[in-house]
Amino acid sequence: MIDAKLNARLFSAASLVRQDAVFADIGTDHAYLPIFLLKVGRISRAYATDINSGPLASARANVEAAALSDRVSFMLTDGAAALSGEGVTDYAICGMGGELIADIIERAPHLRCGEVRLILQPMSRQEHLRRYLCSHGFAIRSESYSYDGGKYYTCIMSEYVGECRELTELEALVGIEKCQFLNTGARIGYLEAKLSSLERARAGRLSSGAEDRTDIIISALRELISDVKNSKSNNGEETI
Repeated sequence: MIDAKLNARLFSAASLVRQDAVFADIGTDHAYLPIFLLKVGRISRAYATDINSGPLASARANVEAAALSDRVSFMLTDGAAALSGEGVTDYAICGMGGELIADIIERAPHLRCGEVRLILQPMSRQEHLRRYLCSHGFAIRSESYSYDGGKYYTCIMSEYVGECRELTELEALVGIEKCQFLNTGARIGYLEAKLSSLERARAGRLSSGAEDRTDIIISALRELISDVKNSKSNNGEETI
């Protein structure tokens, strides 16, 4: 059951955390993720970090109210670099833009380790984050989709493998077909929202007389949506 303070967007991130993980929530804000994961017995302990003292104080108060202070450590820090050597296995970086998430990973070399799992939920520039991961030796293992507050979100689970690859335009935009996709209904909504955005932008450019070359990617995305609707073989559901 989803905790009252854990919305669908954050639940999709929680579902990707491994059992008995040492968990870090980068940019924790209210510490909802570590509190939930500790309550349901998914993780052994947690680190909650934030760049601002106000959110970190709020996180500390919530953890104290949940009687979990002995299992959560707090850090006032920018990004994940300060957690090197702390034995963290699973890192969540949620609620930020894709470029900022990529920058946080870039500044934390210890994340380039096959034993570390990254759980990343970009609010924007998802295509930038996918390209960054795959061009820097990370493999995208799965994407978990959710619908929350009138918007669709994806949460990317990635691990370092040391092999770099370049993505096609479609892969960068909506994900790599060889990975596992969770929550078919929300994924279809996510894909349709991307398609609608592309179509609106194309119509605007054409109406103003500007050049537009997005017809190929729009056609490929339409075909993908049709395929997903007709087959659920590569889709699963979130569980905790």
